[in-house]
Amino acid sequence: MQQTTEQGERITRYLLDDLPESEQAAVELEYFADQEKFEEVWAAENELIDRYVRGRLPRGERELFERNYLQSPKHRERVALARKLLEAADRQAPESGVAPLAGARAPSLLSRLMEALINPRMPRVLLPAAAFLLLISVCSWLAIERGRLNEELGKTKSQLSDQQRREQEIAGKLAVEREESGKLKSEIDRLLETVVSPPSQARPSILSFLLVSTLTSRDRGQNQQQITISRQIDLVRLQMKLEKEDSRKYQVSIRSVGGPPVWNQRSLKPRSGIITVNIPADKLPMDDYILTLSAATPSGGTEIIDRPAFRVIRK
Repeated sequence: MQQTTEQGERITRYLLDDLPESEQAAVELEYFADQEKFEEVWAAENELIDRYVRGRLPRGERELFERNYLQSPKHRERVALARKLLEAADRQAPESGVAPLAGARAPSLLSRLMEALINPRMPRVLLPAAAFLLLISVCSWLAIERGRLNEELGKTKSQLSDQQRREQEIAGKLAVEREESGKLKSEIDRLLETVVSPPSQARPSILSFLLVSTLTSRDRGQNQQQITISRQIDLVRLQMKLEKEDSRKYQVSIRSVGGPPVWNQRSLKPRSGIITVNIPADKLPMDDYILTLSAATPSGGTEIIDRPAFRVIRK
């Protein structure tokens, strides 16, 4: 009994739009899925309307009924029809000898009309009128209920359409964000290439200098050559002419006078009888240097070919 009472109160609160949104959705699921639940809600709604038109609703329920339930034009039309049926039934009751509906305890207006119709004391003259009234009541009730169900179905379809529209909007936004992310990534990659890779048009400034052999000189100080390197020079290209060209591989070692080597290079091949050595300019600060040019011998040893000396001057 307590469960039935709680279920009835729950349905009444649903009809009065006084349930939380989650519970309201649960009742609607039961309402559309279960025929018995449908009939139970329908009966409860008829009872609620009957109590309202009879003035039997408590103050709180009446305020909720007028504020929420009567917001729908279909609901207002249904209440107006119920009020007219009640007035018509109350007018017919004294003539037929049936107690007035206003003081009855019937569960609904339709049930009272059925009782009046089957009452043995109902005069035969009034039977067609009562039957017609009942038929009109049932048809009107069904029409109103059908309209209300169509309205509920329309709301459900509208909610589904809104959800689908929101999903499409979210999918569109995600697609735009993915496109923007792709553009941003491409721009970042382009900037990284610009930062990491040197500009293609930038070429190093090269200073070329032909060294003269000093092996045959008695006084190397008089034959010492000077190389002036400015700040704009990036690479120093030293060249040495060979007396005779062969197929051997040459190697070069450069050291400051009295100091350690500053540059070594192996597997050099002469071109047109000239050996070329490329040295970064920052490897040659201002000082005196000796370049040793050597070549491998058939026995596996090393033969010194030339040892020119030079002085670097910075400006």
